[in-house]
Amino acid sequence: MGDAVRILLVEDVATDAELMARVLQRDGQAATFERVDTEDGLMRSLHEFAPQIVLSDFSLPGFSGLAALEMVQRVSPETPFIFVSGTIGEERAIESLKRGAIDYVLKTNLAGLGAAVRRALQLAAAHAARELAERELSQAHQRLRMLSRRLMRAQERERAEIARELHDEVGQAFTALKIQLESLQGVSDPATLRARIDDCIELSGTALGQVRNLSLGLRPPQLDDFGLVPALRWHVERIARTANIEIGFDSDPLLARPDPEAEIASFRIAQEALTNALRHARATRIRVTLRVNADEFILIVRDNGVGFDVAAANEQALRGTSMGLASLQERALLAGGHVRIESEPGAGTEVIARFPLGSPRGGTTGVPGAADRSGR
Repeated sequence: MGDAVRILLVEDVATDAELMARVLQRDGQAATFERVDTEDGLMRSLHEFAPQIVLSDFSLPGFSGLAALEMVQRVSPETPFIFVSGTIGEERAIESLKRGAIDYVLKTNLAGLGAAVRRALQLAAAHAARELAERELSQAHQRLRMLSRRLMRAQERERAEIARELHDEVGQAFTALKIQLESLQGVSDPATLRARIDDCIELSGTALGQVRNLSLGLRPPQLDDFGLVPALRWHVERIARTANIEIGFDSDPLLARPDPEAEIASFRIAQEALTNALRHARATRIRVTLRVNADEFILIVRDNGVGFDVAAANEQALRGTSMGLASLQERALLAGGHVRIESEPGAGTEVIARFPLGSPRGGTTGVPGAADRSGR
């Protein structure tokens, strides 16, 4: 016997209601019953008892079965409705089915009542599951559209930032270099020529450094050449050299290279979490940790900053007015992982990203630098 089903009996004859209850109980149906015989009673029961199925007589004193059917469909359209009557004829039975009743059973033949109830409950469950699947599909489509819009906006922002850096930093360095080289054409004094050449060399070095930093920001070679742990350590140490707060990193041994998509997603999540902590959290301490289990690796970025309301931020992400949390979660999902963010105002923030280890790439074992631990 399963969980008790709430069955509402719309029946004016108490003995008939008791008989239906006994038939269902003998059939093995675990149920709790409530009986009503008026329109007001039906309305109250629909709200308070919240039946999972309604069994109704067709003819009631001052209150018809069709009226009961209409009320149930109006108040609780997902609740299946079965007529159980001794007076319903074939034409009325067909009419009741057209109006939305699931089935009808004659009081003179209650042997089929249990099967009719089971069938109605199964249909209701299937309908509810289908509606849930349709809602989830609609939400998935909505998330996909939002993701596409955010992706395009993110691409445009990245392009604008790269263009600005190329123009403001690299472009200015090469412009100054061009001016210095042009000025060499009229210089005959060896000392002046030597000084101008030194200036050109310095400008070239500045421009090369700016290009190198821009390239490292787009994709660090450590990630491709050595793997996730060295790339994370390099990135944390690089930020720690310029940030005026305590930033540390430690890792369990990662004996095999994870899937490339999981590696880059984990690295980007660490980047974004660190950036958010530095820009918004007003933290004095940040720690990046990589933990490895039998079948997954876990990235944790924890700070002691001001924290925030995660539920409110998720609502903003669903409305498309905030991209931070959504981008972290979507990046992880696309790589087969998931992200959980724990925070509250005044209590810091913890970003936890989990990814399956998957199969090693090319038989790689032993990532350089993976086994040691370092901190700042």
